[in-house]
Amino acid sequence: MAVTGSETAASYGISEALLAAYPELRAVYDLFKANKTGEALEALFKTNYYKNSSSTVKSREKQRLEQPAVYADSVQKYKIAAQKRLVASGVRIDTATFDSLVNDAYAKNLDDNQLDQAILTSGKISGFGGNILGDTTTLKTYANSFGVSKLLNDKYWQSKQQGLFAGTITEEDIQQEIRDLSASAFPAYADGIAKNISLTSQASNVIQTVATLLEVDADTIDFDNPTVRKITQYIDPTTQKAAKMPQWMVERTVKSDPAWGFTKNGTAAIDDLTYKAFSDLGLI
Repeated sequence: MAVTGSETAASYGISEALLAAYPELRAVYDLFKANKTGEALEALFKTNYYKNSSSTVKSREKQRLEQPAVYADSVQKYKIAAQKRLVASGVRIDTATFDSLVNDAYAKNLDDNQLDQAILTSGKISGFGGNILGDTTTLKTYANSFGVSKLLNDKYWQSKQQGLFAGTITEEDIQQEIRDLSASAFPAYADGIAKNISLTSQASNVIQTVATLLEVDADTIDFDNPTVRKITQYIDPTTQKAAKMPQWMVERTVKSDPAWGFTKNGTAAIDDLTYKAFSDLGLI
């Protein structure tokens, strides 16, 4: 039995159902029906449908038009897999937007990275949870240990979360940015910072001295404390270069803080000095 033109057209994925979605194929279909296969193929290869659609996309479009229930089931399976992956990474996006993007991604045969990019550029992400939130929290703690947490605002972290989700930046990249910023803010500690030694570790004597002399919990003191910052950003008057303040000067600087005079040790020291002064004057 001879193959009809319509059957030949069908072998190339062209059916009556497809023509409604892609009117440019009508002329191609008519050539196939007229058994002008050569001309039909030449015309097919020039269409946008042929040039811009992969074989998988063509197959899925044909199934969508001719087997809608089967197609819907395939989309649902794709959606569930994408949803599980995105929930794990922590992306928060409204259901309607997600469904629209997934439907489009399946039809276009996008891979996971391409779908992620589509979600990222949609502007509909409302936040991140899961792995990305956990990574961000860890990085914020890292920034705090290098004394620069207050220099990194919400927009910075939102940008980094998007980069982590898109795979355009790694945790190590962000840590390097944090160290570079820390080294520029606290040049006296730059050598240690470059070796990934935190400012908290390098300047622990400063934090502890401030806590002890001002009689406060060391955990409540950070590198934004004015006295701590004055010490850790010390400039040697002789060399005019950043330097680590010697311990005796650290203690003297803390005692110059007005708050020290209201502490028990400060009050006692002042009382002792007052007593000595009066004694030297023979007033007591």
